[in-house]
Amino acid sequence: MPLYLLIILGVGGLIAFFLVRPRVKVFIAFFVMTSCFDLVPSIVFGKSVWDFGAILLGVAWVQLAFSKPKIPSPTTSYVVLIKIFIGWMVVCLLWSLLFYNYPLLNTLKAGRQMIIGFLSFFVFQRLFRNDPDAFEFFMKALYWTTYALLPVSLIGSFLTKPLLFGLQREYADVIRSLPVFLPITFMHFWIIASKLLSAERVKTHELLYAAMVIGVTVLTFTRGIYLTMLFVSCVMLVTLMSRKKLNFTATASVMAVAVILVAALVSGGYANRVVERFSSAVNLVSGQKSAGGHDDDTYNGRLGIAKERLELVARHNPFVGYGFIHENDVPSALRNKLKYGSVVYTPEYLDMYRMGYPYVLALHSADIGWADIVINTGILGLVLWIMFFALFVREYYSTARHTPKPQYYAQLGLFLQTLVAALLMFESNTFVSLVHIASFMLAGCWYCSQVRLRSGSQNSQTSDRPIENRSFHSLVSIPQRAGTRGNIQPAV
Repeated sequence: MPLYLLIILGVGGLIAFFLVRPRVKVFIAFFVMTSCFDLVPSIVFGKSVWDFGAILLGVAWVQLAFSKPKIPSPTTSYVVLIKIFIGWMVVCLLWSLLFYNYPLLNTLKAGRQMIIGFLSFFVFQRLFRNDPDAFEFFMKALYWTTYALLPVSLIGSFLTKPLLFGLQREYADVIRSLPVFLPITFMHFWIIASKLLSAERVKTHELLYAAMVIGVTVLTFTRGIYLTMLFVSCVMLVTLMSRKKLNFTATASVMAVAVILVAALVSGGYANRVVERFSSAVNLVSGQKSAGGHDDDTYNGRLGIAKERLELVARHNPFVGYGFIHENDVPSALRNKLKYGSVVYTPEYLDMYRMGYPYVLALHSADIGWADIVINTGILGLVLWIMFFALFVREYYSTARHTPKPQYYAQLGLFLQTLVAALLMFESNTFVSLVHIASFMLAGCWYCSQVRLRSGSQNSQTSDRPIENRSFHSLVSIPQRAGTRGNIQPAV
């Protein structure tokens, strides 16, 4: 495509972006930051697509900041910890520049996804405060967008020729594909599954969506995802049971169907690789020997990375760690100490490898996010993160029982997926890279809790009817004289 045409399209798109509503602006920014859900490569014209999305998110934030919120923002413990953690990351960034003397541009590159990712929580929060209907819009937009892409991912897996961009790896004679939108599909899966187990009405297209999510998940051939999804499924069952929402007849029916399908697939030989991967995961976690071959022991290697990086930080600077150091700026003396890690795959090192330069271990690793948090923010940063997450879990279980029924399952799905994101830090870096996805989950949980608080206040002032019998919109809108009321269906 000619350059002038690209410029015209870019300018036209930017003008259109300025004209749309804030909720659409934020969704477009989210979409672009997530590599357009794997519809484009993560790097375009030598630039990260995430950076373009972050700029769009900043533009949307400016407009949101000058609009008056319709929902107050009461102090919440885990939100306070998010602010403290962001402040500490800023301290680590300044320390990297002023005391470690890292190059400015590389340091900003190294810290941008974590810092802006956590800051995006407040963009989503402000959007939901300014425009209460934006939450439903966002959930539906994410649902239908991923609904259209799930079949594409499945077809690509069966053709052994991925049709989407994103993380793709070979496993035996198949292609393992991990779509970047997988966390979003998991979120909706938890919502659908929890409604199904509670004997709530579930539409046919939701059942098909859940089936496609299971298919895509199975075809990732990722042991960490298998174990995490199994564990969080148990958490879902226990949570529903503790809230007296679990319907045992519906649960028994779902489990019976699941057992029959799994048995049919295994007996037909269609799930051999999945069974091998799952068995390998159980063996590794339980301390038994790996089967070898395609199921090498990467679990203990990840733990080795975390332990080694923690020890290095403890000796270097336990408070700040190494700061936001770019991989290209890691000194040789430090790199020579590394015994665990993955190979550096920056463009500069790829060029060197092509010329015969030996492979070099990276200080950072996408295989275990805890190591990167310790490197970037020190042991103190890790402690702050753990405190924030502990308060988030406590806040959910202390407040969710009062959440109105239409929002209960959305809040549960958002909570469970945030738990998945935290557990997957043992095999990926969900709170280090593409953090805006996890921040949206957190902001969604916050919003659902505010529906509960606002509904209680309005209910005591205007009516003695049960909260569950009132419409979603009426729970979050401003008084009648300042707006209209209407019925809004659940997010999915």
